[in-house]
Amino acid sequence: MRKAQSEYIGFIIAIIIIVLILVPLFYILDNYSVPSAKQLDYVQVLKNQINGGGILIFFNSTYPKSSSSSVWANSTLIVLKGNGNYTLTGVYYMKGSVIYNVTSRVIPFIIANGQAQLLNNNHLPQPLIYNFSLPACVWNYSVVLQINGYNVTVFAQVYPNETAFTS
Repeated sequence: MRKAQSEYIGFIIAIIIIVLILVPLFYILDNYSVPSAKQLDYVQVLKNQINGGGILIFFNSTYPKSSSSSVWANSTLIVLKGNGNYTLTGVYYMKGSVIYNVTSRVIPFIIANGQAQLLNNNHLPQPLIYNFSLPACVWNYSVVLQINGYNVTVFAQVYPNETAFTS
């Protein structure tokens, strides 16, 4: 009789373990692949990359020097932390309440051996592995950058002598 009781108690304990551990574990594992089936919000991913993630762009604003032909004579966008997977496709600046498109006047350049070398005949769009010389007219205004990545477009704003951010 005692052996039957101990076997019954062991059976009850086994059932409790199955119900309390294995059944919830089954539901957790059964639902495990659901997050990967959800669509990722690539706009938010790209915004996070611009706001301190994988992209860091600094607007080096300087008063234009008309006597110099150097790229440093005008304001520049310095890509401190860039990636070839992201592309700068447009540059605009805001003067008052009007937005001006200066995309065609932006010139990409690289720094090699301490010297800036222009990429001749190359205009935007360009990957964010280059630095960019801006026209003289934008030196004291906020600049809006059109950045593509992950097949989406995000607009980032950058104030003079600050880094780019999105809202």
